[in-house]
Amino acid sequence: MVTSTGMTTSNSTTEYALGYTNAEHERLIRQAERIAPITERLFLEAGIGHGQRVLDLGSGVGDVALLAARLVGPSGEVVGIERDASSIARARARVSEAGLRNVSFTQVDINQIVDARPFDAAVGRFILMFIPDPVSALRSN
Repeated sequence: MVTSTGMTTSNSTTEYALGYTNAEHERLIRQAERIAPITERLFLEAGIGHGQRVLDLGSGVGDVALLAARLVGPSGEVVGIERDASSIARARARVSEAGLRNVSFTQVDINQIVDARPFDAAVGRFILMFIPDPVSALRSN
């Protein structure tokens, strides 16, 4: 299926080892709060900034996408991809609650991303260890 952003969607048969429960979502949010300063510093040093278009791989409940959205500002865009619908729903609610309009999420497997427009950067935090073939995933993106 192709979404309104032009991405091909797919349901992955590989599940996240820690599950997609509300308790796991809350754990991820707490973890993200603790490492946000380090992630922000890394992104800034990597050159992520105003007006850029950023792809967030394995968005989960949206923490990295939220951080990137603040760095790229209203003239930039963050596209988050995630395979779990409940995580996307939580991420969308958090983006709405934060009042951000420059973030979107698409349910898609990391190996199936298709987007007609280029990205200035691709980011992902704690994603590669949960992918059966991380080298293949990186080559395909």
